Amino acid sequence: MRTKKPAVNVVAELRERGLLSQITESGLEAAAQAGPLTLYCGFDPSAASLQIGNLVPVMVLAHWQRGGHKPIMLVGGGTGMIGDPSGRSEERNLLSHDDVMAYTEIIQQQLARYLDFSGANAARLMNNFDWLNKITLIDYLRDIGKHFTVNSMIAREAVATRMQSDDGISYTEFSYMILQATDYLHLYEHEGCTVQVGGHDQWGNLVSGVDLIRRKHGAHVHAMTVPLITTANGQKFGKSAGNALWLDPARTTPYDLFQYWINIDDRDVSHYLKVFTFMPLAEIAGLDEAQATDPGKRVAQKRLAFEVTKLVHGEEVARAVEAATRVLFGEGIAALTPDVLPHLASAVPTSDLPETFLPGTTTLVDLLVAAGIQPSKGAARRLIQQGGISVNDARWTDVEAPLGQEHLLFGKAMLIRAGKNRYHLLRGR
Repeated sequence: MRTKKPAVNVVAELRERGLLSQITESGLEAAAQAGPLTLYCGFDPSAASLQIGNLVPVMVLAHWQRGGHKPIMLVGGGTGMIGDPSGRSEERNLLSHDDVMAYTEIIQQQLARYLDFSGANAARLMNNFDWLNKITLIDYLRDIGKHFTVNSMIAREAVATRMQSDDGISYTEFSYMILQATDYLHLYEHEGCTVQVGGHDQWGNLVSGVDLIRRKHGAHVHAMTVPLITTANGQKFGKSAGNALWLDPARTTPYDLFQYWINIDDRDVSHYLKVFTFMPLAEIAGLDEAQATDPGKRVAQKRLAFEVTKLVHGEEVARAVEAATRVLFGEGIAALTPDVLPHLASAVPTSDLPETFLPGTTTLVDLLVAAGIQPSKGAARRLIQQGGISVNDARWTDVEAPLGQEHLLFGKAMLIRAGKNRYHLLRGR
C-alpha cells in the first residue's frame, strides 16, 4: 500500500516559526515531504517537574505530528541516572535510583497531555531504562563502545569545555553521549525512528547517535536541534537561571504563569507566540500590528498568556486565571465565579475567615483586626473613614455597620481591598 505523503513541509514551518536551530545535512526536509517519519526527543528526569523551556521541543514534536509524522517522547529513566554534561560547567550530583524513578513517573504524566496518542500517527511515551538497564558492561563495550573514538568524543563541545575547566569531567558524564546514541540506535532498530530532536546544546549528543547508526548499519538518519529560548535581555529560561517557570502548578501557579507572559517585553511577544502557540503566522502578524498601534493594551501579551496557560493547564483553568486577572486589574468582581476563587487565592494574600466572624453581628473594623489585615481597631476605623477600604469592590464607609451573609461571595469568601490595589481574600473554613 502506498504511503500518503505529508501535506505540510514541517521543516520549513519550523524554520519560519524560529523553532529550528541546527540540522544535519542529510536531506531531512526532502525525507519529511516524501512520507511519514518516526522521530523522538528525550527528556531526562532531573527534577520533579518539567519547566517551560522543555515545552519548546514538545511543540516541535507536536508540529511534526500535525504534519502527519509519528513522534516518540522518551523519558530518560536510564540516562537520568548518569547526567548530561551538556550546557553545564560542573559535574551534576547523581540522583538516587528512587528519585529518578519518581521523577520519571511525574515527567511521563506531564508529557502525556501535549500530543495525540490516538490515530494512525499516534504518539508514544517510552522510558530508556527499559533497554539501557538490560545492557551488560561487556555488551556495552563490544557492541557500542567500539564504534566511538576517544578523539571524536573529546572534540564534542560539551566535553571539550569541561576538560578545560578546573574540575574536568568524570568518565560517568563522559559516557553520556554514548548512552544517548544507544537510545537512537535502539529506536532506529525497533521503532524505525530516523529523526532525533534535541536542544541546541545537545548537538554533539545527537550527532553521536547519527554516527553510531551509520557505523553499525550504514544508514543515513537525521538530527535537528531547537533554539535555546532567551529573553530580549539574553537571559535563558531554565532551572539553573533562577527564573524557572515550572509546569507543575504547585511550583508555579497557573496565575503566576499567566502573569509572567502578560508582563513580557514587547520585543519578545511575537517570537514567543510563534514558539509556544499553534496560532497561524498571519494571525500573529495581526496581533503584532495591534500591539504596535496601542502597546498599552498589551493585546499580544494577553493572548500569549491565555494560550500558554491553556496549553499547560487546560482551557478551563486558563479562563479562570484570565478572570482572576480581570478581577484584580480592571473589572472587579463582575468577572468572579466560584472556580476563579482558587486562582485568586494564589494571587493575593489569603486567610481563613476568623472564627469570631458572625454575619449580622461582626463589624468590618472587628473583622480587619481579627484577620490581621489592620493592626488595631483605631487604624481600621481611620482607614474606613478615609474611604480606603472596599468589600467586594464596594467602598465601605460605616464603621458601625455589621457585615451580613450577603457580603460573602458565593456564601464562602470576601475580597477586601485596601487603597487602590492591596487585596486580601478571606475564605470560609
